[in-house]
Amino acid sequence: MEDLKSLFDLVLHDGLTEFKKIGSRASLSKQSIVIRESTLNKKGSIFVTRSKEDLHTSSGVKGYILTSKESVVEDSNQLSHWTPNVFNYGTYTNQSRNYIKGHVETNLQQINTFVVDIDSKKQPYTEILTAALDQSIGAPTLILETPKGFQAYFVLDKPLFISSKNDFRGLKVAKRISENIKRSLAKVLQGVDLSCNDFGFFRIPKEDNVRWFSKEMTFDFGHLIEWSRRQDDSHGRGLFVVHEHKTLQDVTQQAWFQELLAAKHVRGNQGQIGRDNLLFTLALACYSAGKEEDETYNLLDEMNSSLHAPLKHSEVRKIIKSAYKGRFKGAHSTYIQQLLEEWGSGKPITIQSNPNGWHKFKKARKDRKRSHYEEWETDILAYIAQQTNISNPITWATQRQICEEINISRSTFNEVVRKSSKIMMKTEGKGCKAQTGLTSVAVLLQCALAFNQAHRATYTAAIRLMMQEYENTQAIESLDYIVQNIENAVIPRIDSLFTLNTS
Repeated sequence: MEDLKSLFDLVLHDGLTEFKKIGSRASLSKQSIVIRESTLNKKGSIFVTRSKEDLHTSSGVKGYILTSKESVVEDSNQLSHWTPNVFNYGTYTNQSRNYIKGHVETNLQQINTFVVDIDSKKQPYTEILTAALDQSIGAPTLILETPKGFQAYFVLDKPLFISSKNDFRGLKVAKRISENIKRSLAKVLQGVDLSCNDFGFFRIPKEDNVRWFSKEMTFDFGHLIEWSRRQDDSHGRGLFVVHEHKTLQDVTQQAWFQELLAAKHVRGNQGQIGRDNLLFTLALACYSAGKEEDETYNLLDEMNSSLHAPLKHSEVRKIIKSAYKGRFKGAHSTYIQQLLEEWGSGKPITIQSNPNGWHKFKKARKDRKRSHYEEWETDILAYIAQQTNISNPITWATQRQICEEINISRSTFNEVVRKSSKIMMKTEGKGCKAQTGLTSVAVLLQCALAFNQAHRATYTAAIRLMMQEYENTQAIESLDYIVQNIENAVIPRIDSLFTLNTS
């Protein structure tokens, strides 16, 4: 029960009160200390149900509301589902107080975790670990077994507090991250539910369904944003812009935007700024405000239809898609001013827009002469995954052969491997005939988790070889941590291998 309490503490953060207001088993002195320490933090509510069937009844969701961690721990083994993300409040829809409401995204107080639902047992939970480590954001904090599959929890180290300001921009960013996590795992795992509610009900942890739990494996939201940006780049779309200055207002609410949106006589002849420029500028403003592409299309398609000389609908769609590719951060004040002078009402309007807003993001990789470090690391990991398996976890070739296969320069290759915490390399021999051995944390983890004595011996030999190179220390420590936390993994501890190697 104590382990379960630490798990709930980690997931819920300080979103609920520590003890029940009535009937708490904690001593009065302990309750008073906790109350004094937590008065500055806002507390919310979560929703729970006793069975999966209670989630879908003719009268709505049948369940009840919890506001304390003590209640969560006490009731957990009698529950089936919960909302691990905390809501501002919860209410009941009937006098008997057994049907609940309030579990909607706009009522979220804080996001504590992203959860991926995997409706398949065709792969064991250990493959979920390696897939998340190799193809996604890293090994999950928690994996639960469900009747039909597994659920993987990726817990934030600090909760993301949700605000209605700026049209719930933080929530939209979080939903995009959740989508990218699910898509990254769906590439390599069977049964990933891409349509699952991002912040709804999930299986509640119990003593008999936790297959993996690591309290150190939590995630920084800022790092997740950057990871998600890279995912969006590869899909040709932009992540919602998160401005560093929170005081910056939604530009679509400013006077200049409304003035241009109301323009009706816009045409555009040769040498004249016209309809295409106007729609592109408005689309960029919507993009920088974090609006969905479909929402922007509905707005601007209606505006285009009201023009005396409208563009074709297909042209409007093309302009919006171009704006949402993420090459530009937002509308530039110079272009806004020109459009107002040409097509505005003539009234003086103050333009509150970043003068440097209309500049390009980084180019797509195919258009860049030099790729970014993370992209080269992904290429090398893909090469390793293709060339290895749990019986042969190290692939050997000359560096020239490897670099030609990956299409990377040798200097870049060595720099990426040196910095990476996922790749390990060992070179044997000298000169042009020297052989380079490559493996990865994910490949060795798969080898370590195989319940086959031959595979465990292969893993041990591979680790001994890779430990001879100092540059592999970080990757080995990462692997060591994961392996030691896996339940019933009967393999030698890596710290004992260090002793064997140095004796």
